[in-house]
Amino acid sequence: MHEAPTLNALLIQNEVRQAFGWSEADDAESALQLQRFLQYHDRWSLLHREKALKRVTKQLLNAQRVIIIGAGVEENELKQYTQPGDVFVAADGAVGALQGYSQLACIVSDLDGGDYLDAAAKQGQTIVVHAHGDNVQQWQKTLTSWEQCTPFPPLILTHQVNQPIPGMHNFGGFTDGDRALCFVLSLGCVPKTIELVGFSLNRVGQWSGVTVAETKLKKLEWMERIVSELGFGHFIKK
Repeated sequence: MHEAPTLNALLIQNEVRQAFGWSEADDAESALQLQRFLQYHDRWSLLHREKALKRVTKQLLNAQRVIIIGAGVEENELKQYTQPGDVFVAADGAVGALQGYSQLACIVSDLDGGDYLDAAAKQGQTIVVHAHGDNVQQWQKTLTSWEQCTPFPPLILTHQVNQPIPGMHNFGGFTDGDRALCFVLSLGCVPKTIELVGFSLNRVGQWSGVTVAETKLKKLEWMERIVSELGFGHFIKK
């Protein structure tokens, strides 16, 4: 049984790998290394990660609106989301657009969000950490750094391979933004309660991490396809 909101949200990961010439074996090795890295961790153990997922799930299911923040968001776009029932899910560095974390459920990230992501982690915000073939050194460096944080950032682990990995999840999707959408749908959020802000097809957002612009724009085409297939394409700026 797949965890993604649709089977195609998983199958598209194979298409992405083929398009970019990436290896599923590399994706799997990164995920398995991350699993082993945290297997006996006192505060990032499986039990702690399960508690984090349950807490985030409850927060999102109780929300009146779930707002997913993409890297192209402008700070003034978030001013309309001030109601008590509004809850944010940020895609990586887009968390920097928030003035505070009181409405933030979690950040979905492959850990290239830079200072904005670090700042949130150091305030104990929950991070949905994604492992893929070319971010092994990044997650090793980042998680080693976060081990020193007080308060401690809770973690949920995701991967993108066609095999079950205990203690990790494949919610589907590819970029942090569309993976965040897959994540909230997989948890059971009602589609009509979900809004996307800061999703753009033709430009690299100001909150994006270190990236090659040409490659990023190609990735955004896959983001558009995934988001559109899930029924949220009208939120994308073109």
